[in-house]
Amino acid sequence: MDDNNQKPEPPINDKLLIYSIVGLLAIGFISVLFVAVPWLLHDGSPSLKQVLIDDSIVIAVIVMFVYGFYMNTKMH
Repeated sequence: MDDNNQKPEPPINDKLLIYSIVGLLAIGFISVLFVAVPWLLHDGSPSLKQVLIDDSIVIAVIVMFVYGFYMNTKMH
C-alpha cells in the first residue's frame, strides 16, 4: 500500500565514500603507529638495543600481515 509512495534512496556519493574510507584508514594507521611502534614515543625504553628488538618484531608482524592479506586477495 505505501510501497508505491516511497521515494527511492539516493545513490551513495562515490567521492564521499572514497574520502571517508581513506580518512579512516589514515587515522587507523597513525593510531597503530603511536600504539604499536615504541620509537615514536620513547616512553619506558630501557636501552637502544631493546627498542630495536621491539621495533623489528612489530615491523615483522606488520609485514607478515600485509603479505598474508595480499596473498589472500590474489587467491580469490
